Amino acid sequence: MPRGFNAWVVATVGADLGSGVLAFSLAWVASGHGPALVSAVLTLTVAPSVLFGLLGGAVADRFGPRRVMIVCTCAFMSISAVLALTVTVRPMSPVALVVAAAAIGTVSAFHRPAVGVFPRMFVVDAELGAAMARVGMASQVAGAIAPPLGGILVGVIALSGVAWIDVVGCICMVMVLLAVRPPIASSPAMEAVSVRGILRGIATAGETRGAPALLACVALVAGAVIPSMVVGIPLVARERGWTAAEAGLIEAGWIAGGLLAGAWFSWRGTSARAWRGIAIGPVLVACGLAALAVSPSWTSAAGGTGIIGFGVVIFTAHVFPTYVRLAPASMLSRFQSVLILAQRAPQLVVTPLIGILIGFTTTGPAFLCGAVVALVATVVVAANKTLRAVGSASVAGGVSPAP
Repeated sequence: MPRGFNAWVVATVGADLGSGVLAFSLAWVASGHGPALVSAVLTLTVAPSVLFGLLGGAVADRFGPRRVMIVCTCAFMSISAVLALTVTVRPMSPVALVVAAAAIGTVSAFHRPAVGVFPRMFVVDAELGAAMARVGMASQVAGAIAPPLGGILVGVIALSGVAWIDVVGCICMVMVLLAVRPPIASSPAMEAVSVRGILRGIATAGETRGAPALLACVALVAGAVIPSMVVGIPLVARERGWTAAEAGLIEAGWIAGGLLAGAWFSWRGTSARAWRGIAIGPVLVACGLAALAVSPSWTSAAGGTGIIGFGVVIFTAHVFPTYVRLAPASMLSRFQSVLILAQRAPQLVVTPLIGILIGFTTTGPAFLCGAVVALVATVVVAANKTLRAVGSASVAGGVSPAP
């Protein structure tokens, strides 16, 4: 891999560590106000990605992923700095939590499409699976450390100190992005930032063979896993008498499980028949969610989340490179924004439902519902001949099928 790519991957660990610690701390503080506020914070983090994600992809296609990432990282840094100063003056109120979540979500809407396609600026299609696995592994390393570290730091240096840690991570990332020049230049799509350009990206994604089925699978797995992890873990910890540090270790379990799978794929690459990984991943996710639903201790719960993480990475390591290879060169970020929309939109529905369900019953039924949803993704893969064809060796080797 080019040195510039490796430098960015290392910087990703620092930046994701800062944002991960902050995200866990915000979720933990919000959980002290009840499940309704936790659901609201997560919803407002996700909603802007649904509202502005397509525009974010168009902006990245127009101005280039690197420029967009620099601007967005500076915006993240400003939000964290303001949050740290605000919490220093007065206690964190529910209103402040909501405003912070909305601001972070809005910037993420423009940041995520650029980040998703940035690896393609460094490598050819045949190496894309390994490159994206390395980026994912870097995020997983940070994610494995962030929850337990957040659980410790939020009690030691409070939310203000955690926010300053995120500021430092953002500074490091901006410095690297300013220094790195990807060897593969992206051609600006002058028409991208327009209604016609955005609609054209959506239509092309819908017409490209295999892409709609991939998007459906991503929506199902994301809807099953992300709300269950972000909303469910703090609430199940409080429900069963576990501490903040133990809740952080439970959340770290699904990242640690993902690391095992990510390490293998970053070393050996992904399977030539990608559809098999896409089908197996959700089955493991469902098993982990079922285990989490009945866990009597935080250690067994961490084991359940480890299985979830293992399954998620098997799934994403095969879905994401396959989907990126299908995108036309001038529509990389717009294709990515459609993928992000498929990831985020289900959370707007599932997250409030989980909060309501847990409020009336317990966390166990919510996790079991997520397991059932995850299994539907496996059914979609097994029943779709087109998706099995797209996940064949020809695509894994870097040759995209014709639309």
